[in-house]
Amino acid sequence: MFIIGSILWLPIAIYVPALTFMQVSGISLHIITPIVCAICIFYTCVGGIKAVVWTDVIQSGLMFGTYILIMIKGTIDLGGLEVVLERNMQNGRLEFPEFTIDPTVRMGAIAIFLGGTINKIIGNGIHQAAVQRYLSLPTMKEVNVAIIYYCIGLCGILSVCVYTGLLCYATFYDCDPLTTKLAQKKDQIVPLFVMETLGQYPGVTGLFVSGVFSAALSSLSTNLNSISACVYEDFVKPRRTRPMSRKQVALVMRFIVVLFGIGSFGLVFIVEKLGTVLQLSLTLHAITQGPLLGIFTVGMCLPWIKSKSAVTGGLTAFLVMTYICIRGHYAVSTGEVLIPKKPVSIDGCDYEFDRTGLVNGTIYHEQIIDNAEKQIYHISFLLYSAVGALISILASLLSSLYFGINDTCEVDRRLISPVIHRFMKPPKYNDVNLDPK
Repeated sequence: MFIIGSILWLPIAIYVPALTFMQVSGISLHIITPIVCAICIFYTCVGGIKAVVWTDVIQSGLMFGTYILIMIKGTIDLGGLEVVLERNMQNGRLEFPEFTIDPTVRMGAIAIFLGGTINKIIGNGIHQAAVQRYLSLPTMKEVNVAIIYYCIGLCGILSVCVYTGLLCYATFYDCDPLTTKLAQKKDQIVPLFVMETLGQYPGVTGLFVSGVFSAALSSLSTNLNSISACVYEDFVKPRRTRPMSRKQVALVMRFIVVLFGIGSFGLVFIVEKLGTVLQLSLTLHAITQGPLLGIFTVGMCLPWIKSKSAVTGGLTAFLVMTYICIRGHYAVSTGEVLIPKKPVSIDGCDYEFDRTGLVNGTIYHEQIIDNAEKQIYHISFLLYSAVGALISILASLLSSLYFGINDTCEVDRRLISPVIHRFMKPPKYNDVNLDPK
């Protein structure tokens, strides 16, 4: 499931920097994409995990520094932090999530806090790329320290992204670039903001593009490296009658990186037709990672469940989530479900554009779905992973009625969460023959 999930996600990692570069330079997306793939495949093949980790460090620093520069310059141009917050508050861009138990509310409290927590548990607890990094450290103490630093850095970069969004709205609050067609996609608004704010300074726009490329290449190289290790360990190595030399292993893993990198390049042409990056990323992520979290939970916390039941539960959740995600995305694209949008204005635009059908502004109205019309695929995309994990666990429990259960005294306790040990039977010990003869 990790491999399937990575295949679905990798083209998104390629698409994001290519889209940014296209907005800034005007060069076609289809020219930029193969260049991005070739660069990432090259240094992932040559350097392996060491190159991936060190480039991640450099790229993360560059990305963070770029956004700090954008934040400072954008805030100064608008007249200070007070102006940024005032414009966002006056137009309803700063508000608390809706506290409701309705899972169909796209950005409700349950979706944000529960769904967001589950997604972070998946990304940092069971994802192959994260586990591979943990295993590269010499001791568990260093793993814990790395996780603490990661959490601090994550909070920092998320805060930076949120504030950048506030800056974008404060800049375009009276001239919406999507309405005027200055930007074709929502994902192009930040690059447009950077060009408006820093475009007069030579090289600064390029610094922003390099920051975006850094973030995307970091994710792309990490996943390519993890896929190569996973494919080799799970599919190539078990089928070898004789052990391979280190040189042979390196060549096989490099071939896997090249193969999946080229495949991801081909899928970019599908991704560009599928909507905004954030929702698309979390939607495709949930198809495999939600069921995978369920399998891990069953394995660590339900020792009486047999492996056949766990696999059955995971496959069931995978099929159900595939339907929910695809059907939900189709419902949004056809207008069956409309994503709530805030009012926007074009009253302050100082350039010419096609005003057909517009007077002074345009208002988007939220569509309310009656309770009778609600379907399972109407749930918030943030809850997809949580639903997938829950279905996987429930299906595993039901499957145990057919496949039977384990005798918990025979289960290796090292594989089970310490919290569950008290509920397990004492382990059996083989009789030892004490007869001296």
